Amino acid sequence: MDIAGTPTLTPATAQAGQSNSMAGVIDGVIGTSEPSLSGPAVARSVVTAEPAGPRLQPDSDVTSAAAAGAVTGTWRSSVLVDALWCINEVRNAWLHTASLGWKKIFNGTDGAFTALTTLASQAKETGRAITFREEADGMVHEIYLW
Repeated sequence: MDIAGTPTLTPATAQAGQSNSMAGVIDGVIGTSEPSLSGPAVARSVVTAEPAGPRLQPDSDVTSAAAAGAVTGTWRSSVLVDALWCINEVRNAWLHTASLGWKKIFNGTDGAFTALTTLASQAKETGRAITFREEADGMVHEIYLW
């Protein structure tokens, strides 16, 4: 993860001496693996060798709300989902947008996780824009798809 806590596009590798069975476990917590692209997906997604890091600066009102310790969510409108990522772990899926990068889908309950993942995949499949609410924890808690 980078400083902002968003996933990177490089594949995770096991450290020397680390068992492959622990490759998806970070600090003993299951469900925290990060999205990574490999194979043909890398060729489509990563063309330049720019240094890693955010390319877009957040809106000033989002920055001031985060600095003030705001607890309210941020609504994002007319966002296209261009990629999804998940792994065989308990409620661990992410969506990607060209303008905002990787966003983790809320994983508090099975029902909410299933509904949000279904909406995100439908948006990607149909190419329809979504409106979603991102909370201070950086996760997508609510999705509207028309």
